[in-house]
Amino acid sequence: MILKQPLVIEVLRGMAVESVHQVMAVVVNETGHPLHTWGNANYLTFPRSAIKMLQALPLVESGAAEKYSLEDKHLALACSSHRGEKAHLEALAQWVEKVKIPESCFVCGPHLPYNEASAHDFIRRGQKPTVLCNNCAGKHAGIITTCLHLGEDPRGYDQLEHPAQKRLRKVLTETMKFDHSKATHGVDGCGIPTYAVPLQAIATGMSTFINPKETAVRKAAIDKLVRAVSQNPFYISGSDEFATSVIEKTQGRAIIKGGAEGVMAGFIPDKKIAFALKCADGAGRATQLATAQILLHFGGLSKEEFKDLSKFTMPQVKNWKGDVVGQLRIAKPQ
Repeated sequence: MILKQPLVIEVLRGMAVESVHQVMAVVVNETGHPLHTWGNANYLTFPRSAIKMLQALPLVESGAAEKYSLEDKHLALACSSHRGEKAHLEALAQWVEKVKIPESCFVCGPHLPYNEASAHDFIRRGQKPTVLCNNCAGKHAGIITTCLHLGEDPRGYDQLEHPAQKRLRKVLTETMKFDHSKATHGVDGCGIPTYAVPLQAIATGMSTFINPKETAVRKAAIDKLVRAVSQNPFYISGSDEFATSVIEKTQGRAIIKGGAEGVMAGFIPDKKIAFALKCADGAGRATQLATAQILLHFGGLSKEEFKDLSKFTMPQVKNWKGDVVGQLRIAKPQ
């Protein structure tokens, strides 16, 4: 089913529509062939953090993860946008110690944990956040670890011509079937290059994780990453977060990962489909609702699981007292 019209998400306050978001979405099969699209499948966008599982492939394929005896929780963190909770920071500190990575090597800047309780704890204690608090610290630890394993100087790993970035462009080109050497690039929030690609290419990239025709080396890496994320959903995001909650509730039957500016990508292994979504105005709340509907429609979430995750799947608008004053809904197409 190919629909030129995007998914329309309405935000109601009372009975009146207060805001409207448009979400483009592409669903593909295990070889990346489009099955369903809403809106412009060739819309150019930056995938941001939604493709971290693809960016983690070199960490495993190179043998770096095995050399340094990284655990599944570390592999999940390599794919994560963690919220800076205590267990996240402890696992990252353990990883850094295993590999002997000086924190000065990280190019991602420090920020307070995204988890509110953790941020308040930092403030109460008068602690300054470190680079490990950065929600992309796991991805950066993976890049640095791979460099060290391959005998490369990790300094400057954020630069376009550094071996680490050439390696990432290669794996993204292979998996998305889109030449990243010719893609427009920008700088991600964490400091490394990010590339503008068609939404279709992002969905194709995620089909890598369900494609039975991958090489033996890649298939082994895929299996390790999928297992790590499926069995350690807390480390992919954090407590009471959408991605973690979906993976946890489905026990890995559905795997999703969000990115900044309203991007989402994922796959449903037993249904042999992958998908990518982008909200035109960058609103994550709209992409989240659209993702929930796609998961329900394609069997990634059962009706019961959908209801259990109602905070995310049937989001409400509340005032500061906690009263329900509105809701989000998909207006069209149904």
